[in-house]
Amino acid sequence: MSKELNAGLAQYLKYLETEKPAILGHPNFLQYITEFETYIGHSDFEHRIGFWPCLDDRTSKTPLDKYYFYQDTWAAKKVMNIRPGIIVDVGSTALLAGIFSQIAPTTSIDVRPLPVTLPTLDCRKGTITDMPFESSSVELLCSMCVIEHVGLGRYGDPIDTQGSLKAFKEVSRVMRKGGHFLFSVPLSHTPGLLFNAHRIFTKPQVLSILNEFSLQEEIYLFPEPSEESKIMNLKGLEYCVWCAHMVKQGDAE
Repeated sequence: MSKELNAGLAQYLKYLETEKPAILGHPNFLQYITEFETYIGHSDFEHRIGFWPCLDDRTSKTPLDKYYFYQDTWAAKKVMNIRPGIIVDVGSTALLAGIFSQIAPTTSIDVRPLPVTLPTLDCRKGTITDMPFESSSVELLCSMCVIEHVGLGRYGDPIDTQGSLKAFKEVSRVMRKGGHFLFSVPLSHTPGLLFNAHRIFTKPQVLSILNEFSLQEEIYLFPEPSEESKIMNLKGLEYCVWCAHMVKQGDAE
């Protein structure tokens, strides 16, 4: 190792010792140093070098939240098939909102608005209980794994035991007849609450609230897609994620 590299490594180790000692104690850090020394043992290595230890990525499988993987790909396919003129997304993942904006102009509503800029993505601060749209005006609204959080304070919103109900009612207000509503919520055979993570609904409970809508398609994630009947096997506060495509009843406006 050259004197310059040796000095740079020594300086970095001293920095870790005082500022980030946990990295020095990581079980993979010694291997990091060994592999660095192996790398610079080759004559063709890059000569402008910094240090950025990535010590937790050596896994046999890609880390993945299967609920979000399946629900977001399902929602993207639905939107591509529907091909709306304008999309409204409320609180779904940033990546899904970005993908939507490549299908049609998209308005993203979030209590923490997305700090990004795309010509077909309009990011606004707002909530699903008070959306900046006229009644019966929205053609397609998507809100994946959002409504169950409303009113629990998790994201800085006021505590409100009726938060989810108000969210569903606001969706009903802004959707036009014939409009498409895509959403997902935790589902079980009995309602429940995991404070302050999210509520758990039953299918009849949601259908009774959204009585102006007809169910078009649904999937149940456990987290792998499976049959509705598996819900009865859930114990305690276990849940699946229910993804539903509903259409507001009446002729399209």
